[in-house]
Amino acid sequence: MDLPVVQAKNVVKSANLSWIDNLFQGSIPDGVTPSTEQTTMVITEYVNEPFYYANGMFKSWQIGVEVQIFYVLKAKLNFQDSEIALAELFVMNGWRIDQSKSRVKDPVSKQWTKVFYFVKNIKGGI
Repeated sequence: MDLPVVQAKNVVKSANLSWIDNLFQGSIPDGVTPSTEQTTMVITEYVNEPFYYANGMFKSWQIGVEVQIFYVLKAKLNFQDSEIALAELFVMNGWRIDQSKSRVKDPVSKQWTKVFYFVKNIKGGI
């Protein structure tokens, strides 16, 4: 089974979202300098653990990813519509929205940023 970040990255890639210029898993690679002229998404793992216990044994396994979006500085897209479409994409692929943080403006780059936390159970019935 693919790691959570790989699963999430595949979900995003499958949708061919035209507003995402760069998509990274884990972190932005060394040697890559993010540009304020592009929208960058970084997917990292934030939970990978047994979930729901009964009779002294876990009954499912929960995985989760953090999805960080760094919007192009002079964005010509509707943030709200793009974020709803992204959330719907994850939900349609078996994920749940665990958290959706408010958009904040990066004090250095002046880019708007958004963070989602998506989770799903990948194994159950033990």
